[in-house]
Amino acid sequence: MSIWISGDIHGSIDIKKLSYRRWPEGRMLTSEDQLIICGDFGMPWDGSNEEKYWLGWLCDRPWTTLFVDGNHECFPYLAELPESERWGGRVQVYPDYPSIIHLMRGEIYDIDGARIFAMGGAASHDKQWRTPGWDWFPEEMPRVVELCAAEGRLETVGWQVDYVVSHCCATRMLDAALARTPYPDGRDMPDALNEWFDMLEDRLTYRRWYFGHYHADAELDERHRLLYRDIVELGS
Repeated sequence: MSIWISGDIHGSIDIKKLSYRRWPEGRMLTSEDQLIICGDFGMPWDGSNEEKYWLGWLCDRPWTTLFVDGNHECFPYLAELPESERWGGRVQVYPDYPSIIHLMRGEIYDIDGARIFAMGGAASHDKQWRTPGWDWFPEEMPRVVELCAAEGRLETVGWQVDYVVSHCCATRMLDAALARTPYPDGRDMPDALNEWFDMLEDRLTYRRWYFGHYHADAELDERHRLLYRDIVELGS
């Protein structure tokens, strides 16, 4: 078993990075191998034939696709998905696409011996141009009750994990991330989730933290990996 990780796919917009031509390693994987998307999975949204095509295409890949939610998700759809337990934490499996699995906010998973803390969500920098209830949802930001529940789970493992997977990052990492993004405007104001992640940085023991959201690829330091188009093996 191997675990790989990448950044946002935004539905059909960036999913082609998972093709064998762009990622030949994917051809060698099996259903026992995992690919984690760091938020902005983005499907389904409107139930179009194009979406159904790409969901089917992804489900036909040999690996199992996992994702934390970002800010650009259809949250009403996610809210209706049934919950189950896998790898020691709550998940939501797409009923028609069983190899696509949502890693829920604040859950801790033990996947192939790696303890992974997942926390989706982020604030949209462009919500002033979006339509509430259609392409923007207030559920993009975790509620206080979700953050408290996450802290409770971290307490049970002594605030020690191997990896953190999120969509955005702590306030202290913003400048480094924004220095790489091609869209810096509107993304430089820390929010409540950035600040909560600062608390994690101070309390949590971990090896590596992976996140997307900022549309760039960079090794920010020895413990923080910003991902967009790159696909890397967990731990690298």
